[in-house]
Amino acid sequence: MVAAVRIRLMGMHVPAGYAGRRPCKGEAATTSREARCVGGCRGMSSDDFIHQRAAQSGRNLLLQELRETCERARLGGFFYPVAALLAFSAAGIYAWRWQAATVVGTLLLLAGLRCLVRPSATPDVGEARRKLRRLWGIVLVTTALWGAFGAWTFAVLPEPAPLVALLFSGAFGMALAHTMCMRTTPSVLAILCVMVPSQLVLWDGVARWVAVMWAVYMLYMLMVLRRSHREYRTRLELEEDLRQQRDLFERQSRVDGLTGLANRREFGAALVRAVGSVAPGRAISLLIVDVDHFKHINDTLGHLAGDACLVALAQRLRAHFAEAGDVPVRLGGEEFGVVLEAGSAKAFDRAERFRDELAAQPMQVLDQAITVTVSIGCGQFDPARHDDADAFYGDVDAALYRAKQAGRNRTEHA
Repeated sequence: MVAAVRIRLMGMHVPAGYAGRRPCKGEAATTSREARCVGGCRGMSSDDFIHQRAAQSGRNLLLQELRETCERARLGGFFYPVAALLAFSAAGIYAWRWQAATVVGTLLLLAGLRCLVRPSATPDVGEARRKLRRLWGIVLVTTALWGAFGAWTFAVLPEPAPLVALLFSGAFGMALAHTMCMRTTPSVLAILCVMVPSQLVLWDGVARWVAVMWAVYMLYMLMVLRRSHREYRTRLELEEDLRQQRDLFERQSRVDGLTGLANRREFGAALVRAVGSVAPGRAISLLIVDVDHFKHINDTLGHLAGDACLVALAQRLRAHFAEAGDVPVRLGGEEFGVVLEAGSAKAFDRAERFRDELAAQPMQVLDQAITVTVSIGCGQFDPARHDDADAFYGDVDAALYRAKQAGRNRTEHA
């Protein structure tokens, strides 16, 4: 069942059937994310919404960094055991089978551990930081092991195994500079772990010019890392800015800019959803609320006072209709509506309490106390009487008209 309460301000009218009409394509397909945006931001000014989104920005950036770090680390981890296997194969793997099993097995284990670090469905900031530290720890252990292995090949394994290990060290260092650029400090440490052991071996041996070349190559990697990190952060922040703009525009398309209530578009979608959800034991009510003699307020006190009056009324409406399932909206001008999960009797009682409290407590508008009254149409959706949301809205609209005709400052049943 659906009960309807509508508050209408004198002189303003919603086109017949508008609030109860079926939304156009796009409105009817309101996503759960859109519904959360309207529900979560109800009563929040645009500035408050922007500040809230700014507070979430750091968290979103951290979680995005965790997701990308996990993906990139998983991809690169298995190249290390493959490279070690190729180096041992170049030296004659059967002769070095036990050493190969130890090194390749350890690198495979570390690659598997990378795959175990995954973000949960809804990670918090603390979890994200812990998993990032754990993942970077595994990466650093892997690179340190590879660096030690590369130096060991020069001391123990025959040619061309040292050359194979050296070439892979350069490839791993450059890969780290390009793909693991999310954080500079651990990335620099990882590159040094891969490159420095081979650098020391080359310098200590007979290939000092190769060692000089290796040092220049390592410096180039660090420069690439710096540029890659800067580009990564720019992209990440741009994506976050675009997400925030999307959420802001989405909210603005569904929230009234003056009062912060849901607007007519959201009201139409909410009413259709409510009517479609009616089932045995579930009652839905609609209230249409109209401020009496609102034109007089504008004419005598000015339009700024009229706007302040609407904002104050919206605050009281939001405070009074704050139960689960309540959807207070501004239909336009001085006209408001409330969709309720309640039967006709309860909806009528809540509407009367709101009307009495409003009349008994003057509003402070631009340092002036103003007594405001409202006329309310109240109705409950009945599938036997109402074919759809349009018919239901029209029934409640007629009840509001009767309340105005009967002298205003009253509630009428549909």
